Amino acid sequence: MSIFYCPDTKAEWSTAVCLIDMMAFFPSVEQLDDPAIRGRPVAVTNGSAGSTIISCSYEAREFGIRTGTKMKTALLMCPELVHCPSRPERYAKISGKIMAALNDEITPDQEIFSIDESFLDLKGVLNYFGSVQAIADKIRKTVYEASGGLRCSIGISSGKLTAKYCAKLNKGGTSIITPDKIKDHIASCPIGDICGIGKKTEFYLKKCGVNVCGDLRKLPMSTLSNKYGDNGRRLYLVCTEGVDPYPVVTEQPDSKSMGHSKVLPPATTDKNLVRGIMRRLTERLASRLRRNELLSNHFKIEFKTDMGWVSQKYPLMPATQETAVIWELVTKHFTQWHGDPLYQVGVTAISLSSTQEPQQLNLFADTDKTQESNKKIDSLKDQINKKFGKYSVQSAAELLSSDANMVPVISFNYQPKGSKNSL
Repeated sequence: MSIFYCPDTKAEWSTAVCLIDMMAFFPSVEQLDDPAIRGRPVAVTNGSAGSTIISCSYEAREFGIRTGTKMKTALLMCPELVHCPSRPERYAKISGKIMAALNDEITPDQEIFSIDESFLDLKGVLNYFGSVQAIADKIRKTVYEASGGLRCSIGISSGKLTAKYCAKLNKGGTSIITPDKIKDHIASCPIGDICGIGKKTEFYLKKCGVNVCGDLRKLPMSTLSNKYGDNGRRLYLVCTEGVDPYPVVTEQPDSKSMGHSKVLPPATTDKNLVRGIMRRLTERLASRLRRNELLSNHFKIEFKTDMGWVSQKYPLMPATQETAVIWELVTKHFTQWHGDPLYQVGVTAISLSSTQEPQQLNLFADTDKTQESNKKIDSLKDQINKKFGKYSVQSAAELLSSDANMVPVISFNYQPKGSKNSL
């Protein structure tokens, strides 16, 4: 079913942006690969021991199950729920096929928004396909064939956030709202339903008397811009005018940071377990830096306790990608933890530069055989793990993390190219 609010003619589309949103992507892939669970309620968790649902099928949602529902609770809500451990590499492979097919069959003007969402700038192909409806039909066919049978929602409007709004209107179908109608249509949308407006922003706006997008017209733009900067201005224009000033970005900007974190078993106090997990996260981060030919001279290490985050940034010179150097910083951070229950840990490189760029050296740094030895060890580990599979070579500390369900995890903002392509 398609939604039209005026005749579909090329003259009305000064800009045309499409959002493709895959339907319950992770569980749909599981149902695609296993015909026995098609049409049944399915929940996906991070690994077989995962306690929290990261995605569930629409059949499961009919029972009130949602992303974030605890698996134990979900089974009480739906005893016949099928539990599927996540398979990140499989999801990444299917996503890559879909995005590549859209690039080849529709337009190269594509911005991959997440593992299961992509924006397409349609302006350059309107004449070729003849109408936005024809493009939507071609997109649906392309996604279905490239994925082997998966469905998607399609939203088309004048900009990215308005296209994303359209895609929500008709899950599994196509929603098209022309540029001259989107302003009036979005006015009645609940303010919290707009992408980019989280719970805190929604709470703030409701305190200002803004419940639906149209209410925002009663306030000056500065209400949002003074508090949220450029993002505030963008959201104001989307909500009040139906205009998104941010174009489709076909070239992904370089990442400003790179990191890994892990949610721990509740109230973890086992120092060996935490140490093993942090070692694994450090190895992952250092390996990604080397794989993407990046260095960092600033690292953030954090532990989450009952009292909040114990977080600290550690400057470093010269910049590094060596596991041993990053691990020294993590070990230093351990002195700030005195055995309080932990709930999450993480390590992030927050200042990235290319290995090809000139680097400032520390004249007092130890540049002897130890540094060369560290590089050789890292290079050898990378080669072995690439040939025989991830974690074929592990440190003794990493082996202590085996009880923490350290399965590969795929982020929803996964990118098939660039530095966000790590599992």
